[in-house]
Amino acid sequence: MDRLLLTNATLVDVDQGARAGAAILIAGDRVEQVSFGPVPVAWTDAPTLDLQGRHVLPGMFNCHYHASYLNIGDGSQLPIGMEASPALQALRASNHLRLALEAGFTGVISAGAPHAIDAALKTAVEEGAIRGPRIMAGSRDVSTTGHSADRSFPWHWDPAQPPAINRCDGADEFRRGVRIEIKRGAEIIKIFLTAGHGVTGKPDAMELSREELAAAIDTAHERGVKVRAHIANRAAILTGVEMGLDVVDHGDGLDEACIELMLKKNTFLAPSILYPYKFAQSRGGPYAEAMKPAIDEMLAVLPMANEAGLKLVLGDDFGAIPLDHGTYADELDFYVNVAGIPPLDVLRWATRNGAELMGRGHELGAVKPGYLADLVVVDGDPVADIRVLTRKENLLAVMKGGVFEKSLLGAPKAGVRAGLSAA
Repeated sequence: MDRLLLTNATLVDVDQGARAGAAILIAGDRVEQVSFGPVPVAWTDAPTLDLQGRHVLPGMFNCHYHASYLNIGDGSQLPIGMEASPALQALRASNHLRLALEAGFTGVISAGAPHAIDAALKTAVEEGAIRGPRIMAGSRDVSTTGHSADRSFPWHWDPAQPPAINRCDGADEFRRGVRIEIKRGAEIIKIFLTAGHGVTGKPDAMELSREELAAAIDTAHERGVKVRAHIANRAAILTGVEMGLDVVDHGDGLDEACIELMLKKNTFLAPSILYPYKFAQSRGGPYAEAMKPAIDEMLAVLPMANEAGLKLVLGDDFGAIPLDHGTYADELDFYVNVAGIPPLDVLRWATRNGAELMGRGHELGAVKPGYLADLVVVDGDPVADIRVLTRKENLLAVMKGGVFEKSLLGAPKAGVRAGLSAA
């Protein structure tokens, strides 16, 4: 069994903070042991890398990820998925996944994609055909005819099957629609429950009936698949959570009652505030101005939600203007330095909470014995200054399953134990 010893590491624990003097023994694809103090003699025969006090944290998760998005919002009226051929979109998406991996995100959870791209890319990563993080594949948007993101025009193309939308009307159609998405490889179903949060329409209304929503959620859960929903009003949050949603995306209108119910139901929140925040700052005009009250309300309530123990996760609409793929760590900076959340808490969102949402909290999201060896070596202290994660040169190494996907550390003393290496 291949072994690698990392010595003189400062290990970041999201509960206890950073602790210096760690030795991490990796065997195969997992962490075998973690020790503080003198390195056990039995470990010293393993190839060794001295990290010289640098910080090590678990691989992070982006939990609202659109792999195929590129320059969404550039003025084109084409529905998502029509902007280029499926083959070109898949190639672009594979590049975005590589960027996520090299930014320290060893896991992504989809928030929707056209053409079953996510499922194909997941297989390609697992086969070793492309480099990328662990993927929870998403669905097309399963929602009603004419919902807020249904941007197709029948005089341009067939409106029956837009590439990013699975239109369903009535409970039976939602059952069938969810089953189709699961057949296509989806592991999490995306629903548009309301407009709002950067999507035009009436955010104070629901775009599905209770019967339709119940049919979608029950059908997915019967097959072991999670459901997430785009929601931007309080009443819809309460309705969706009560009916069993696994993830609330955005959650504009969140209040104490919503937080209490989400805690009771173990529901995750992907607030994804960075996109509307930057959009409102950069665009101006009536539409951008209309977004600002909801942004301010979420920034005010988010520290309370975090303090209450709500399971928050990272992820936003990267690939939609003005968020570029590869700048994913800007979200951590935003939640710490704009929203005022403590750095360790935001790192918990990025690691432990993301792993739990993926259903792998028993083996990912921490650097501890028995867990998969997904970790990031950082030049700088992200607990003292979260911004160190936003600078590519500070990410000295990214390991996934015991293999260096990126490394600037040099070779171990007794040989190289690495897969693909990228500067």
